[in-house]
Amino acid sequence: MESRQRQRSTFSRAPELGRIGELSETHGKPDALHGRVKVTQDQLRVLEQFLAADLPVQLLSQLNSLEFEVRKDVMNVCCALLWPDLPEEVAAQVMDYVRFHPTIFSKLMDSYANEEAALYSGVVLRSFFRYGQLVESFLTSGKVFDLIRYAKHPSMDVAADAIYTLRTVMLEHKEVSGPWLQANYEQFFVLYTPLLQCQDYVVERQALTLLAAMLMDRNYQRVMMGFVNSEQHLKIFMNLLLADSHAIQAEAFHVFKIFVVNPQKPARIQQILVKNKDKLVSLLQSLHAVRTDDTNFACDLDKVIKRLLSMTMPHPLKRPHVSHLSRTSSSISVATTSCDTESTGYENPWDHLKPTLSPPAVLAL
Repeated sequence: MESRQRQRSTFSRAPELGRIGELSETHGKPDALHGRVKVTQDQLRVLEQFLAADLPVQLLSQLNSLEFEVRKDVMNVCCALLWPDLPEEVAAQVMDYVRFHPTIFSKLMDSYANEEAALYSGVVLRSFFRYGQLVESFLTSGKVFDLIRYAKHPSMDVAADAIYTLRTVMLEHKEVSGPWLQANYEQFFVLYTPLLQCQDYVVERQALTLLAAMLMDRNYQRVMMGFVNSEQHLKIFMNLLLADSHAIQAEAFHVFKIFVVNPQKPARIQQILVKNKDKLVSLLQSLHAVRTDDTNFACDLDKVIKRLLSMTMPHPLKRPHVSHLSRTSSSISVATTSCDTESTGYENPWDHLKPTLSPPAVLAL
């Protein structure tokens, strides 16, 4: 009896929080005319006081020490703060509070260190990521790198939730996350690439699926071109094609195929592919049995195999003879042209493969 009394919900002990909870779709009353949740003056007053006292962050900072039922209530209240279809004046106040708060994302990420609190923190974060402005704020805060680190957490539940939250932040508003990843390419992939080889089936497969989804999306086109120009990345995916798990092999193929169909392969990438052509073709042919009911997968396999079979060693580049007077201007022209992928007749890999979003032996490297 005493235990039950201690575990009474936050709503029953604090009616003010209950009024905020009523803003959720479950408790709120939609306006019949405009379809938005009706907010009473009493609820609006309590919400303003709630934010002014910085209570959302104070509650979130205590997630690790709260009891089970209270954690749920805090999670529900924080999610209700940004519920869709709230009146504009309410949504604007809450948006500014979350967007510009100096520690809210830090507090949420700190909870990932606690196995019991991590899942509640993840739910709140994902509710925030419905909004592009908050995705931008989270990415700018740098806490996304902590999220990648937690994807390698020893607890399977924490790791799975972290990679799920990472997927949300990278795919929910790709017009925001795409340019951010281009600007933070090196730092991101230094942390992310080990997830592709972590030997944890769930995390490895989810990391592969997320990577394929990003690279096959036009918002990540420049990221994709940088990724498939990497010799090290090619080696990783050639070895992932040899995984014992058919699911891992299939996910790895969705990234590997981009290396093959890239019309602007660096010479070293093409050399590795040609050197291993026979083994790769044999391996890819065996993947037909992996997804017998997926016609797009089979079609992509056939196209990649044909492209490999027709591939030859790149011709060694010959240095053109230039006069002393024209040498400087020629080198500048070549450098500029090689970087300008948008104005040089760039052939899009998506023209050759259907972007199926699920995303080679010891091979000679």
